[in-house]
Amino acid sequence: MNERKRNRNHTSYLADAMFFWISILVSIDAGTAVLLQALGIITSQWTAIAGLAVCAAVSWTVFVLQKRYLLPEAYSLHASAFLGISLLVFFCLYNQQDFSGLWNVFILYPIYLSFFFDRTVVLLWGTVSYLLYALSLGWGQSEAFGIDVFFQLTLAAASGICTWIGYRALRKRMGDAKAETEEHNREYAITLLNTLVPIVERKTQTSSREIEQMSRLIKRMLREFPQEQVSDWEIKLLSLVHYVSRIKFPDYVFETDEKLTTFEYQIIQEHCQFGCEMFRDEPAFARVVRALQDHHERFDGTGYPRKLKGGDILLLAQILGIVESFLAMTTTRTYRQTATIEEAFEEICTTAGKTFDEQVVKAFVKSVQIHSPTKVSNVPPLVG
Repeated sequence: MNERKRNRNHTSYLADAMFFWISILVSIDAGTAVLLQALGIITSQWTAIAGLAVCAAVSWTVFVLQKRYLLPEAYSLHASAFLGISLLVFFCLYNQQDFSGLWNVFILYPIYLSFFFDRTVVLLWGTVSYLLYALSLGWGQSEAFGIDVFFQLTLAAASGICTWIGYRALRKRMGDAKAETEEHNREYAITLLNTLVPIVERKTQTSSREIEQMSRLIKRMLREFPQEQVSDWEIKLLSLVHYVSRIKFPDYVFETDEKLTTFEYQIIQEHCQFGCEMFRDEPAFARVVRALQDHHERFDGTGYPRKLKGGDILLLAQILGIVESFLAMTTTRTYRQTATIEEAFEEICTTAGKTFDEQVVKAFVKSVQIHSPTKVSNVPPLVG
């Protein structure tokens, strides 16, 4: 088995902690029994004490399996729940003192599962736990039904209610905490990138107005794709990170009018990975990171860095690519001639089906609203 590299979230800590402390308690129990037996304070059969040592060994074995050699992350919670139930069944069956109340642990186990705030885990393994508890009620019972059984079933029902209430309350609390964390991370990322904007502005000899221009055009194009639910903060962050990614370029690239060497061109291409380098550990930024990574992919499969083709290219990446091309052609640069808006418009229209998806080009046409090479209407403010 391969050792699993786990994200250290609260559920993994919770599962590890359960098996760790069970192992500690059983080990203390076994060690105390050995000490008391050696001092003559208690007189028990050595087989019983050896059995406690076996229980401790089993507990530590399960802990190691849980911590290092489990299934992939998608199944880890189910594996943890299964190992937990298996360990509890082992302890209940190996019950040297024949303590009948030991099976009541299966009433409490679903409450523990609720802290994973995973509905499937709670319903599946909580049901298994209650079934095991129900089977234990008939273990050695001579009467079909009695007040003791009624009390225990009532206790199980109360446990189920507490489990569900705990699951719902914890899920809501964790959801709120996650939303607050994501909002804080967004604000921090945007603030961080804004502090780099003046540096990039001086380094590249370009105006940071491009950030706002890009945001406007992306928003306009996304209106033509109502099925794409892209938040305003994602558009803002994408425009910012795209502009700031130029900080990776060598300074002389913005001053020379000579053709780039192969090595220099490879350095330029690396700016696609800037988002991944900055935000690879933030799942909420995944779409922004991928859009920046793939915005130089071509619809015909000749782009970079991954040679993606057609529908494999994220729509937001296609939109970013076409907006970048338009702004690059119409914005003043010291090292090349600036195209007019009409010329840039015509150039982009010829790329339909080659560099960009035809639907994306049509969205661009509607957004810029240039209907002929001689007519310009309603061009986004500050463009050009």
